Amino acid sequence: MSKVTATTQNQKVLNFLRSGQSLSAKQAQGLFGVSSLGKRVSELRANGYAIYTNTAKNGTTVYRLGTPSRAMIAAAYSVAGSSVFE
Repeated sequence: MSKVTATTQNQKVLNFLRSGQSLSAKQAQGLFGVSSLGKRVSELRANGYAIYTNTAKNGTTVYRLGTPSRAMIAAAYSVAGSSVFE
């Protein structure tokens, strides 16, 4: 998969999550043609987005965009230092 396609897919996934909705792999495949949602989510997390993994009642894994807690921010600071927040 080319970098351009991955970036475009990342943006589509991020825009969807910013709308406040949860996203499953099946939805991502149908809506955006994303065959590896986990990889897209990992890339977005690496870029600093707080994306949480939840399991729906039917056992499906879904992702949602959230706000990191103070504990998460403190943990990132203790591991990586202040450069993470610049």
